[in-house]
Amino acid sequence: MLSSTTRRTSTTLLRGSSSTLASKSDILSPLNASPHQLDQRRTLLGLVHAIDKRVYRWARGVLPPISKTENIALGCGTIGFDRDIFSGSPSLQHLIDTYQPSLTTEEQSYINNQVTTLCTLLNDHDVVTSKDFSKEAWDYMRDEKFFGMKIPKEWGGLGFSTEAVSQVLAKLATQCFDANATVAVPNSLGPGELLVRYGTDEQKEYFLPRLANGTLIPCFGLTGPHSGSDATSLIGSDCVVSKHPVTGELGVVASFKKRYITLAPVAGGGGVGGGWGG
Repeated sequence: MLSSTTRRTSTTLLRGSSSTLASKSDILSPLNASPHQLDQRRTLLGLVHAIDKRVYRWARGVLPPISKTENIALGCGTIGFDRDIFSGSPSLQHLIDTYQPSLTTEEQSYINNQVTTLCTLLNDHDVVTSKDFSKEAWDYMRDEKFFGMKIPKEWGGLGFSTEAVSQVLAKLATQCFDANATVAVPNSLGPGELLVRYGTDEQKEYFLPRLANGTLIPCFGLTGPHSGSDATSLIGSDCVVSKHPVTGELGVVASFKKRYITLAPVAGGGGVGGGWGG
């Protein structure tokens, strides 16, 4: 139990602390600050600004420069909702007003029927233990064109929208994540869409039907021996545009080293850092 003397001393200390805090707030307030205090504030702010500029210049020197090709790539295409996110003021209402994804009757039926059936063929524990799907599951994915959802119907695919593919992958992930990844790669990182947009007629006729029915399953190689999933810092991956020594046809000679290649054990083709490899 505190004595009266101790209590009086404590009260005095608290009062002293209050007055000290008050005096500090006066110093921080520009309205009550003296000219000398304002000069101190300006000096401190100037010092902080100078340090910030030095740190920024140092960081610019450490980061790799953006190449001419990368600058061209950054200027291509359009910017969607990601621009609002990086601006620091995303508007959910703007997103709702701008994007109205929906499924066609065919896409919804596929999710309700084919995707549900595939989920019944998958047992996540068995897949992890055996490190593979059952033959029945593989055959069903090929027969129902799970690997060709983004390929147009004229080339044997399903011609589904990005929204439909997203919902298919979401449902598969609830049953077996390995199935999700196996279906995701051909429909996103695979070369199907690139061939549709930029392939020659000969390439389209050969590859697209085989990709759509699962005869060819594409793998994807991005990670290199000295770099992870950062496509801008790959070492030992080079492309040179040159003419064929016999035909004179202009082409690309690609040299690369990859590891941890997704779907490599079952692949018949592949994407290499965003480009097409055989």
